[in-house]
Amino acid sequence: MKSTLECLACVAAQAVRVARAATDDPEVQRRILDETVKRMPGLDLEESPAVNSACAYELAAALSGNADPYGAARREQNELTLALEPELRERVRESADPLSTALHIAAAGNIIDLGIANHGEIDVRSAIDQALREQFAVEHLAEFRESLARADDVLFLLDNAGEIVFDKILIEELGKFAPVTAVVKGAPIINDVVMADAEQVGLTEVCDVIDNGGPFIGCPISLVPESFLERMRAADMIVAKGQGNYETVDDFPGDVFLILRAKCEIIARHMGGEYGQIGLISTRARRAAAGNGPAA
Repeated sequence: MKSTLECLACVAAQAVRVARAATDDPEVQRRILDETVKRMPGLDLEESPAVNSACAYELAAALSGNADPYGAARREQNELTLALEPELRERVRESADPLSTALHIAAAGNIIDLGIANHGEIDVRSAIDQALREQFAVEHLAEFRESLARADDVLFLLDNAGEIVFDKILIEELGKFAPVTAVVKGAPIINDVVMADAEQVGLTEVCDVIDNGGPFIGCPISLVPESFLERMRAADMIVAKGQGNYETVDDFPGDVFLILRAKCEIIARHMGGEYGQIGLISTRARRAAAGNGPAA
């Protein structure tokens, strides 16, 4: 996915949020914003929003000396959602269609994103109830079932802390069909999950967990190590959560499924839905519909 002018404005807004998370010093906060804005003329609109916004977080870490501004928030989000885990698992267990319910629960978890919202603005329980009531705006559930039925290796690209508990529920369902390997970030970036989060919520006891090689927003194909690209190419099926992964793997030439809630108008239009809607998108089905390749 390519960036737009609106994405550049979002980079500035993210710089303000991460500056305030990284330090209480208003002078350093201002430097983080100023230096981010100085980078904007060099940002390439051909790149994804995820790649372009990374500079705000890199500068915040460098100028504040705080390499993990959201570390405490990640741990808190994990604890809060772990308290919901028995209820989430029960909803899946009682469902007439456990896989569909687990997919909706995973989509509900995608509201937990400190790159978009402030911590106090997130209402997780309302998001769960809403996601279980609503339909996916773009839904390739049949394609998802077909791919899962023939898969021997599922690679699951995780997104945010807290949300990882929702994804754990889905991964348990996927594991009934095929082995799953979950992917965390190699170093802290926003509140994206790292290995410590996977350990905290018990995901390492459910499936294999690896990292993608660095502090990347999403999984930018031009930046991740070749060894991780080889792992992506080897997977029979890739499940990618959240906007960062949507922005960076939507054109990866594999059997990719994107699960997200559209948290900005740009993503919503690109997804083919409206702001706030959820999507379960097969990139193969989308390419086929556009006449750019086979659906399978």
